[in-house]
Amino acid sequence: MTIEPGRPTFAEIDLGALRANYRALSTYSNRAKLMAVVKANAYGHGAVEVATALRGEGCAHFGVATIEEARELRAAGVSERIYLLAGYFADQLAAIVALDLTAPIFDLSLIEPLNRAARAAGRCGFAVHLEIDTGAARLGIAPADLGAALDLMRGADALRLEGAGTLLASAGDPASPVTDRQLGVFRDAVAAVRAAGFAIGANHVANSAAIVLRADAHFNLMRPGLALYGLPPVQAMRELVELRPVMTFKTRVMQLRRLAAGSGVSYGHTFVAPRESLIGVLAVGYADGYRRGLQHGGEVLVRGRRAPIVGAICMDLAMADLTDVPGAAIGDEVILWGGAGEALISVNDVARLAQTISYEMLCTVGRRVPRVYRS
Repeated sequence: MTIEPGRPTFAEIDLGALRANYRALSTYSNRAKLMAVVKANAYGHGAVEVATALRGEGCAHFGVATIEEARELRAAGVSERIYLLAGYFADQLAAIVALDLTAPIFDLSLIEPLNRAARAAGRCGFAVHLEIDTGAARLGIAPADLGAALDLMRGADALRLEGAGTLLASAGDPASPVTDRQLGVFRDAVAAVRAAGFAIGANHVANSAAIVLRADAHFNLMRPGLALYGLPPVQAMRELVELRPVMTFKTRVMQLRRLAAGSGVSYGHTFVAPRESLIGVLAVGYADGYRRGLQHGGEVLVRGRRAPIVGAICMDLAMADLTDVPGAAIGDEVILWGGAGEALISVNDVARLAQTISYEMLCTVGRRVPRVYRS
């Protein structure tokens, strides 16, 4: 067996699968454009590499959470539209203008300072979007404050109100009355904005689930996130769109230990071998993003066989019972999640065992874990 030099624990990123997922979601677009959400380092997949791959598919809109994330993309040569999705403070306005970000207006107090920042930079017609709170109670302008926001926008001579968006709280339920109410509030708000003389043309509501499950939420710009990375956020999507997992999280067997029955494993001896056992010590721990809760029911793939995680997961190491894996050897590849076909461990299943969601599992794969890109 040839073992490549370098860190034995890495995240393999399949850019071919990423592109295929983008194309699959595009079939639901009804001519709407897609804003690829690449915040949180593209959900742990590598924002620059993901954005570069999707630019090749014609994607011209990218969503980030922070100014620092946007700066990384600009430094890498991403010149397309970048939308700031998670808010900002007044002392960051000059950076927003300098980086040419499409900023959400989510608070009345930000309109005049942003206008001054755009004017100071000589940016007449700096594009902004209204973030309307239609019922998620997160960032946004309340419908009752919409009139006041529009009055302020009329006086903002350096700003151009280009679009509007909102956050759906229950898009994963295709029959949700909450989504019905939110869409109604959003349509009314857009109509009020247009009636006030603002020709907004870019309206975005649909997240991954709504793209597939709620055609009435499409409008003309949609924001896929988790689905781009091959994971349907809800079960109802699985039957409607074929998605391929983009990340496979891998490590290797660092040592094999032959233990007698009754031997304890790792901190606190939370696992005691019920038989003579072959324990593989794996070069991964919770500092890499492999959560401690996975010691209870977690499994890995070794030589195509499932093997249970045993004992407490440490900061840098974990243990698996390889007794029933014929030929297990030092250096064997270990799939923590991912794979293909029958030999697949879904990150959704791993997340359930860790009592969290797949979003968090992907985002917490540590920075010390190299990303290896395959086309």
